[in-house]
Amino acid sequence: MTKTSREDIEVLIRRAGLSLSAAQLDQIHDGWTKVEPMLERIRGEGRSDSPAPAHIFRADAFERAADDTKPR
Repeated sequence: MTKTSREDIEVLIRRAGLSLSAAQLDQIHDGWTKVEPMLERIRGEGRSDSPAPAHIFRADAFERAADDTKPR
């Protein structure tokens, strides 16, 4: 499991041309420490992207119900 350090986050922020306070950098790093493990679980070894909901589109799921057409 890779761990992105606060210094890594600082480099990315600088490359993006952002000027953030130490508190803001801390918040971003803290948030990333929660997101990173989730991404590693999702992208785990042997897992394909194909069943991911972002890759599935069902047009019938977006058909309007009869009462969706009535004005509110």
